[in-house]
Amino acid sequence: MNLILAQQTVNWLEQLTFTKVVESALVIIGVMIAVGFLEKCLETLASIAPRSRFFFKTLIPIGRFSVWLLGGIWLVNIIAPTKDTIIALTASFGIAVGFGSQDLVKNLIGGLIILTDRPYQLGDRVQIGSAYGEIDHIGLRSTKMTNADDTRITIPNGEILTAQIWNSNGGVPDAQASVDLYLDAAADPYEAMSIGYEAAYSSPYLLAAKPVVCLVTDQVQQWPYLRLRIKGYVYDHRFEPRFQSDITARAKCELRKKGMLPTMGPMGST
Repeated sequence: MNLILAQQTVNWLEQLTFTKVVESALVIIGVMIAVGFLEKCLETLASIAPRSRFFFKTLIPIGRFSVWLLGGIWLVNIIAPTKDTIIALTASFGIAVGFGSQDLVKNLIGGLIILTDRPYQLGDRVQIGSAYGEIDHIGLRSTKMTNADDTRITIPNGEILTAQIWNSNGGVPDAQASVDLYLDAAADPYEAMSIGYEAAYSSPYLLAAKPVVCLVTDQVQQWPYLRLRIKGYVYDHRFEPRFQSDITARAKCELRKKGMLPTMGPMGST
């Protein structure tokens, strides 16, 4: 069986002419240029139309896949293999997968599932496993995100098939963000929540159309303390770190004036 497949593959290679090889190379180069141009156009449209940013970003992986698919069909028409040759190449590909390309195929399948199931899209702020950041590339083999420290993280699509995914915004610009502050156990919880609300509503990054929630909980970690959690919506998830930092600074300044921060405890001295 292997000898027959090898012979059919050799026969197909003998039928390749220099013209077909050149045409195939030109098609591949043309597809790469077309994909780059399409991505650049959609990125430009997304930047000049913020309200439609997520729509244009959604089109990028779909457009990339469509262009490569059309290029592949064109390439097959140029090479024009016979039916027996196609069967032989398919069988050879299957054998190669069986001998060590399972991860690649798993990643490709994962990429197709992401495009159809859409657990996230370009521009979403998600957590995949321990990685958290903004999705800026969805390919057939891997997904790439950039975190708050401006670090690029690459995740094979095969891992995403079984990973838990937390999506903060789900295709819209705004996202909920929370800030935890640790107060003295004897602090007045109502006054603490009042300061939390004031800090959140004073932030320039807050989406005021959505609610702000402040919660207090007694916690014990070597020492008892009061945890104040402030939850609000940032109008653009890209400003989430600034939003959290702004609320933390505003709230802690007021809490310190009121003497509500712990002098020592599980969070250290203040």
